Amino acid sequence: MTKKRDSILHIGFDDTDSLSGSCTTHIATKIIHRISEEVEFLDYPRLIRNNPNVPWKTRGNGAIAFTLGLKNENIENVFSTASQIIEDLHQKDPNTNPGLVAVKNHIPNEIKQFSINALKDVISINKAKAIARKFCSYHFTIGNGRGLIGAIAAIGNNLNPEKEDFSYELLSYRSPEYIGKKRQVSSESVRKMDKQLSPHVFNNIDEESGKILITPAGKDPVLYGIRGETPEVLLEAFDLVHVSEPVESFCIFRTNQGTDQHFNYSDSMIRNFSVYKGEIEVIEKPRILLGGHTIFNASTVKDNKIIDVAAFEPSKKFREVVRKLLPGDRIMAYGGIKYKQEYQKFTIQLEKCEVVHISEQFKEESPFCPNCSKRMISAGKNKGYKCRKCGHKDRNITKLRVPIIRNLTRGLYIPPAQAQRHLVKPFRRYNLSKKDNVNFVENWYKILSKTQ
Repeated sequence: MTKKRDSILHIGFDDTDSLSGSCTTHIATKIIHRISEEVEFLDYPRLIRNNPNVPWKTRGNGAIAFTLGLKNENIENVFSTASQIIEDLHQKDPNTNPGLVAVKNHIPNEIKQFSINALKDVISINKAKAIARKFCSYHFTIGNGRGLIGAIAAIGNNLNPEKEDFSYELLSYRSPEYIGKKRQVSSESVRKMDKQLSPHVFNNIDEESGKILITPAGKDPVLYGIRGETPEVLLEAFDLVHVSEPVESFCIFRTNQGTDQHFNYSDSMIRNFSVYKGEIEVIEKPRILLGGHTIFNASTVKDNKIIDVAAFEPSKKFREVVRKLLPGDRIMAYGGIKYKQEYQKFTIQLEKCEVVHISEQFKEESPFCPNCSKRMISAGKNKGYKCRKCGHKDRNITKLRVPIIRNLTRGLYIPPAQAQRHLVKPFRRYNLSKKDNVNFVENWYKILSKTQ
């Protein structure tokens, strides 16, 4: 659908939900429905996941951006409509602080850089407010305005196909009367869909436990979400998943989920709540904590800082790899940084790792008798060894230093799907052809019931 336009308007918003309910993507569908007659969508709505380590996030730290073509006379009305919907539908919670911004035509470089920083660091509300005042045509906040951070970042992160990897997610939504009840989605149909459409869909099922992952567990309005490589495959997946409750609507989002985008811009600097990517050397053998968490002491290769490295219980078999590490081994660590006040030490919470160097390890064994080749035994402290078979004694003979065979191989290791954060690139997405354009499909967004 092509409409005459005078301008391009970039709209971003964030922080409209809480653990008690609501969903930023669902509010996005409400806005799309209300403004669709006044605008031309120049891109799919973008679901941008930012730094997953910030302590104020709700779930996946996701924000929404629209890129719209429209007439100048409609700009204020479109922004006003979006503001009103957010004001009406955001979750009323002390920790929910919505922010909405709009930028006309060209996106300033300062906002693009802001979006890169939001992927890997913590950004202050004051910094976001300063950017909004200087570079945004409109901005709107409720509460302390923390949502401005994600809103600005979503606009700046336009997932340019020439530079960035991206994926898609189809999100379907529940009729209001079903919110809070058990989701009626056929697990068997999800398994069949995943098998039929693999590798062009991903993270629908946990490969270790067999658990279905497309349905959230909270009181939010999402029925299920399917992640995939193209809009076409997601519409096919939608037809293959069977549900036993009404679907209010669905919408396809273009997203940075499953792309490692946060690691693409991160570094090996140790900063609280930041994203970390750097080589580390194991100092001590990993230890298992109560609850199954695995932790070890290490040193950063770049600047020799001593840190802890942790693989938590939900990462399941991934921990088994971590537990095989020994002093002298080196890994490329990917994860989040958190400062532990009680230990006065930083911890890298691993999201994945690559074993890059396996150190030689040795054990000591009693020597063999030079006369009969049988294993000797100690003759006593400082008395050397003796042979029980032939009686040979040797005060000067020493223990043998024998290499230990390591049950570990170099390579990339990623936790199972149920333990992966939204941004982590799963194995299924490796070796796929790069997408170099964005094509709209018919019915990328659809109202299926009359609840709106």
